[in-house]
Amino acid sequence: MISINREAMKVVREILASADALGAGVETLFNGATVIDMGLDIKGGWRAARLYTLITIAGLGEVSYEPFMIGDKSLSAVRVMIDHPMEGCVASQIAGWRLEEAGKEHAAILAGPGRALNQDSLDHYFEWTDYRDDHHESVVAIQTSEPVSVSLADTIASSCRVEADDLYILIAPNRSLVCAVQVAARIVEQTIHRMAEEGFDLELVRFASGFGVIPPLIDDDLVSMGRINDSLLYGGASTIYVDSTDEVCADLVERVVSLASDAYGRPFVEIYEDADRDFYNIPIDLHSPAEVHINNLASGNTFSAGRINYEVLTESFF
Repeated sequence: MISINREAMKVVREILASADALGAGVETLFNGATVIDMGLDIKGGWRAARLYTLITIAGLGEVSYEPFMIGDKSLSAVRVMIDHPMEGCVASQIAGWRLEEAGKEHAAILAGPGRALNQDSLDHYFEWTDYRDDHHESVVAIQTSEPVSVSLADTIASSCRVEADDLYILIAPNRSLVCAVQVAARIVEQTIHRMAEEGFDLELVRFASGFGVIPPLIDDDLVSMGRINDSLLYGGASTIYVDSTDEVCADLVERVVSLASDAYGRPFVEIYEDADRDFYNIPIDLHSPAEVHINNLASGNTFSAGRINYEVLTESFF
């Protein structure tokens, strides 16, 4: 059986061996846990972003960069190729483990392979898979603008049943390059997430790939949050390879793109403000990719829906 924490640790060790060159900061907390800063108090970089993203998919794929044109402006996009979507996306990449901390206004939301070790309160996304991990090391990633406390690290280690000095926590804030990349790289995760919400059996997914535009950066967490969501809703496309029927694929693909949502068509930050800055007030069907292609391996046919919305991307980014 694949251990997603064991696979992710191979990439963690690569970061630890070249932290300065990568633009990453490494801190050992009082309890022995290791925090790898990739954008909070240190700048991070393109290589750091690729490795951070690779860890979130548990090392079970490839991450690369390519050009993305919006009119006459050339941006970059991140491309992900996923070999094991259930383990790499559902059990690892989804940010599904919510941890409240006393005295903190916002709960920490954890992604990464450590979620599959959590024995205290598995997040509800594990209803979609029977996969669980068993490893003596745990790796998690947190999208945060705050430093990691010893108490939070203790809670994570305890829940994962690992020693604190075998816990590795990656952090990057919304405004960082690393965060912009790793969120855009969630395009496959967002797609199969929506497929499951529409009733599709994820065990029928065989492979997946996708790309998402990386937005211009700004030292403002709110604007950054809006732009990185726009990269998925309006600037991301995925291809999902399934073993199903053409009837199911044709019906499904139209329902898992952001264009199908009544909230579609404006920059995300405006939608977020109208929802009183509460993600739970935003229609769930909006959290979908811009464009989806479903390749049915059983028939060889491909079904497509949605489109890259260059107009909204221009409004959001420029």
